[in-house]
Amino acid sequence: MRFFLFLALLFFLASCSTPRYTNPAEYPNARINFGSGGGFSGMVTEYVLLDNGQLLKKMMQADSFEMVTTVDKNQTTQLFENYKFLNIGNLQYNQPGNMYSFIYFHHENTEHKIIWPGNQYPDKDANLKIFYKNLKSLIPVSK
Repeated sequence: MRFFLFLALLFFLASCSTPRYTNPAEYPNARINFGSGGGFSGMVTEYVLLDNGQLLKKMMQADSFEMVTTVDKNQTTQLFENYKFLNIGNLQYNQPGNMYSFIYFHHENTEHKIIWPGNQYPDKDANLKIFYKNLKSLIPVSK
């Protein structure tokens, strides 16, 4: 009897959990893609922060994203609010160089892209540098 009660409890808890996404294109809410690429190899590393806190990663040669970590909900909320507060969504910058960095924002019918050469942030947009560094700080340091 305890076994069945345990299974019922386990099933109930599993049904209440937040769904995990591995394909950002299927995610119905807001997401921020960011990363860098280019150079001799043309290698691109892309991260996606979903507004549920999931941080996903995709290397250029991979076919799919992999889960990296789950970001604290308060920190995730703050980053999405900072996107609006720092006016990142109104920046018009599409100047990739040999090496480039990018931020893409997706939510419902809105898609906004910013691309700039390597570490050469636009002079007039210091907020972009701050915001991008905050996004990069989410990436766990490999050991």
